[in-house]
Amino acid sequence: MAENHHSDSKPPASVARERLLAAGFLLLLCTGFYWKLVLTGQYTWFNHPDMSYLEIPRLEFQAREIHHSRFPLWDPHIWAGQPLIGQTQPGPLFPLNLLFFLAPLKSGYITFPALNWYWVAIHAFAAWMFFLLARDSGISKWAAAIMGFVFGCGGFAGTVAWLDVVNGAIWTPLVSLFILRAAEGRRPSHNAALAGLTLGVAWLSGHHELPILISLAGALFWFLGFLRNRGVWKYAALCFIIAALVSAVQIWPTYEFGKLSQRWIGLENTVTWKDKIPYSMHVIYSLPPRGLMATVMPGFGSFADSSPYLGWIPVVFAGVAVAACWRERRVRAMTLLAAFSAAYSMGVFTPLNGWFYALAPVVDKARIPSRAVAILDFSLVALAAFGFEAILRDCALSAAKWARRALALFGIIVVAAGIWTSVAKGGVDDRVLLSALLCLIAAALLKAWSKLAIPRAVLCAGLLALLIIDLTQAGPAFYKHLKDKDGDHFLHPLTRHHDIAQFLRAQPQPVRVSIDDSVMPANFGDWHGIDMLLGYVAGASLNISDHELHTQRMQNVLAITHFLGLKPGKPNQTEVFASADGLKLFRNPDAFPRARAVHQALSVENRAALRAAIQDPANDMRATTVLVGQAPPLESCAAEDRVSIVRRTSDYASIAAQLPCRGMVILADTMYPGWQATVDGKPAKIWEAYGALRGVVVEPGSHVVEMRFRPKSVYYGAALTALGLAIALLFALRRNYSS
Repeated sequence: MAENHHSDSKPPASVARERLLAAGFLLLLCTGFYWKLVLTGQYTWFNHPDMSYLEIPRLEFQAREIHHSRFPLWDPHIWAGQPLIGQTQPGPLFPLNLLFFLAPLKSGYITFPALNWYWVAIHAFAAWMFFLLARDSGISKWAAAIMGFVFGCGGFAGTVAWLDVVNGAIWTPLVSLFILRAAEGRRPSHNAALAGLTLGVAWLSGHHELPILISLAGALFWFLGFLRNRGVWKYAALCFIIAALVSAVQIWPTYEFGKLSQRWIGLENTVTWKDKIPYSMHVIYSLPPRGLMATVMPGFGSFADSSPYLGWIPVVFAGVAVAACWRERRVRAMTLLAAFSAAYSMGVFTPLNGWFYALAPVVDKARIPSRAVAILDFSLVALAAFGFEAILRDCALSAAKWARRALALFGIIVVAAGIWTSVAKGGVDDRVLLSALLCLIAAALLKAWSKLAIPRAVLCAGLLALLIIDLTQAGPAFYKHLKDKDGDHFLHPLTRHHDIAQFLRAQPQPVRVSIDDSVMPANFGDWHGIDMLLGYVAGASLNISDHELHTQRMQNVLAITHFLGLKPGKPNQTEVFASADGLKLFRNPDAFPRARAVHQALSVENRAALRAAIQDPANDMRATTVLVGQAPPLESCAAEDRVSIVRRTSDYASIAAQLPCRGMVILADTMYPGWQATVDGKPAKIWEAYGALRGVVVEPGSHVVEMRFRPKSVYYGAALTALGLAIALLFALRRNYSS
């Protein structure tokens, strides 16, 4: 099959119509594939601990903020308040997430059907982006659409359990499309700019691992282009510069948060930004050699909660591409990418991952090398598209004969083995047997095509039907019915205990809840809009997380008003409410008010001394604050302070304070760079009270203290993102054709 990149030569109206029709067809196809999710209301794709406990509550918080016409910069409901964008995983700037947040809420909550439809839309979009790459590579419409479906709904993209991870993976085809165009000399600056733009958007997805891997794949494509044309380096530089600029609104806050936080990575000890993630984590999450077999053999297991399964048909077609289309540059590039990604995903089993871990910046942060199967699956499906197209163009292709024989041989061997083992030992895995039967049918279709006994449409429709059946057994077949045992096991925290949330919302003063996570593992705070002490997160700022948060004295300082569990968390707590589901709410009678004033400030040298001072019974924490380093002069007086919160949103607080003498007004929420304060409209310094909270010195009299979250990392990052978008637009609109 000759090089045929012809899409640029078509009339724009024709191209637009074709792409629109393809988008509609793929959406219908994905809807049919995920019929359990969107046509029955009886299944979900997110009955998974990380999704139910962490990601969906966080999506709920963001959607709620958007519906209140506020962009969520600060999450006040977990860990006494944390920056949202800096945590990365929420993905609040990802375009698809922003569209999802506009979906109607029900009683103030995102709905399970909306989440299911979002899942379908993501995979249809992934399939469509692959379609664009395939068409640009000279693949016919039906072959491009069919393999687009395989990429979008099969393998890693179709089975990975994390929304933020799949949102990064789906951009692989579009980034590759523009890089390959530029490296081939087709409007290089135009396509390099678009490659940088799409790669930058991938970095907004909410997880860093797949963007890192896509960047490495892009670097490989650029390197191959450089081997042919030394001048390609400047387009590669343009691509990565634009990607860095476009992603700056996410990367800059992530870097800031990384330096100020600790991260839980699955080991006993946490890590900070300056720490290299131990290679032992890469060892744990390496893809074993049998994982490569899992691309074609169902039932070989999942790895890091995803399956590489594509089935025999696409992989055999990929082999046809290598045998029959090797002269095509893109086939050679995809073959090399498949080899590199397979070696990388195996982690400890090959040296490649170790080399990148030791030498390449940031790669150590991607602690799960097995996720490189996302790139492996992409490259295999891309090769399959070439192989399928070769078969469609030449029914007598010799490589197609070998494909038929390979499919038939596998089918015969497995069926024969199944018959034998069913007699001798009780049978084989039904999924393997089904895969074998599908291979036999595919071989028969290809044989009929080689004899011109069936038209192209029948071949395409037949293979599509086989692929839908085959991929179902790796994804939708395993969705549990909500009424089955454990069918909604991880969803319980999202469907129960609404009565407790209503009780807490009805309290006259701000509440903050400490929760027994053995009975309420989800982020109750984000889901219901209730402030909680801790939370299920990947990382938290050090100034709050290194405190002795389990102690009564520190919980009083943090204004922990209630405890949620089956029994009291402290001896002095009293039951105030019992949920219909058995969970109980206990009041902490000693909690300090959320906003209050102190008139004594104790200065200590370091954080160890600060923690000791807070726990020292000789220090009255209700009247005294502790600061590391310099402390402001305060005044003591006998008269009573009057401090109350007038208004509070996620990133704003207004406090009315009437003090008889100079004191510090303290808001028991986390201090973090970006918080700004005014007293009666005039800028005021925020002191890090107790090494974690926000304090503002106020003179005697009646005053209004306001605090706003205006993070420079976000605003400066947004300015760079705007610059990147402008540069990308400038180059995208240029009409400079290059040979």
